Amino acid sequence: MLEKYVILDLESGAVYVRRDKIKSLKAIDVIIFDCDGVLIDIRNSYDKAISKAVAQIFEWLTGNNIPEGIISPEIIFLFRRSGGFNNDWDIVYGILMFLICGLPREFREKIGELIRVYVNERDAVRRLLAVKNKSCLGAGDLKVYLRENLVSKLRNFTRLLDATGIASVDRAMLSSGEISNEFYNLLKSFLHGSGRISDSIIARVFEEIFCGSNLFEEVYGIKPEIYDGPGIIENGKPIIKHETLSSLSSMLGGLKFGIASGSRLKSARHILGNILEWFNPEAQIFLDNIEKVEDEYAERGLKVSLKKPNPFSLFKSAEALEPFRFALYVGDSMEDAIMVENARRIDPSFLFAGVYEYTSLKDKAIEEFISIGSDLILPSVNEIPSIIDILRRWKN
Repeated sequence: MLEKYVILDLESGAVYVRRDKIKSLKAIDVIIFDCDGVLIDIRNSYDKAISKAVAQIFEWLTGNNIPEGIISPEIIFLFRRSGGFNNDWDIVYGILMFLICGLPREFREKIGELIRVYVNERDAVRRLLAVKNKSCLGAGDLKVYLRENLVSKLRNFTRLLDATGIASVDRAMLSSGEISNEFYNLLKSFLHGSGRISDSIIARVFEEIFCGSNLFEEVYGIKPEIYDGPGIIENGKPIIKHETLSSLSSMLGGLKFGIASGSRLKSARHILGNILEWFNPEAQIFLDNIEKVEDEYAERGLKVSLKKPNPFSLFKSAEALEPFRFALYVGDSMEDAIMVENARRIDPSFLFAGVYEYTSLKDKAIEEFISIGSDLILPSVNEIPSIIDILRRWKN
C-alpha cells in the first residue's frame, strides 16, 4: 500500500499523501474536524475515564478490584480501531460484558441472583447503589480468574468486533455458547438499560467521573450521586492552535470550518473555550444534535442510529458550509474513516485525513490509516496549513 503514497518528512513526523488524491487535496476549501483526539488531547481524560468507570462498576458489582494494566491504552485503541466505538460508553460496555460474562459459572449465577431483584428499577443510580457491597463472590478465586491471561483474552476478543459496535459485542459474546441468553440480557438490562444517562449505569458512572460534579450537573441538569470531585475532563488539553486556524482561514478564504463529533458541546467548550469561535456555529454538530434527531424519529416509532460511522453528522456540518468543491474531514479513528467512506458513496466531494500524534499507539494508527487507504495521514491538525501550502506549490 505504501507505493500509493508520497511520504513527506516533517520535523513533527511523517506525512503520507495519496498520489491519486493530490489534485483533490489541493482544491479543498472546507475542513470539518472530529473533536476528541483531533481538536482535544484525550489520552489523559477520556481514556482514563474508561478505565476508571469499568473498575468502579466491576468493583461494586463483584466486590473485587481489577488488576492494574488490564484496561490498557492498547485495549482501548483496539476497541476504537474496529470502527464501532466512537462513544466511550460503548467501550466501557464491551469491556464489562467481556469481564463479567467471562467469570466462572458459579460467580455468574450469584451475580444473576443479585441483579435480578433490582433490574426493573429504572433509575440507574438506585440500581447500582442497591447492589453495592452486597456481592458475595469469593475474592480469592476471582483474583485467580483476573490474573489468567486476561489481557491476551481481551485483546483477542477485540478482533471479533466491527463497525456495529455494541451489536458486535453481543454477537461475539453469545456466539461462544458459554453464556445463556437469559443471563446476558439480564446483565445488559441491568448495566445499560436504554443507553441514556437516566437509566444506564454505564453512562451515569462514566459521565460523573469524566465531567466531575459541577460540569455533570451543567451538562445533564442532574445532581451527581456517585462521584464527587473534579472531573477527569480537566486533564484534556487543546491540540489545535489559534495560529493554525488563522492560517487555514487565509488559505480557504474565510472561516470555512465545521465539527462533526460524537462528544457533547458543553464538554468540548469546557476545554476549547474561545477556539470554538473559529467554527461556523451552524456547522458544529455534536452528540446533542444527533440525539435530538434520533429522538424525533423515535417519537414516530422509528429506531435509528445516526451516530458514526453513519455520515449524518458529516452531512449536517457540510450543509452549513456549502458551496464547496472538496471538504476534508480530519479524524483519529477507523470510525471516522469509515464514516467518510460511507459519505462519499453518496457525495464524492469528501476526503479523509487521519491524524496520529495524539493516539496511544501511533505506529498502529498509521498502519490502520494506510491499510484503509486514507487520503492524507499526518501527525496532527497543526500540520494541515503546511501540507496544503506544499501541495499547492507542487506542479504535478
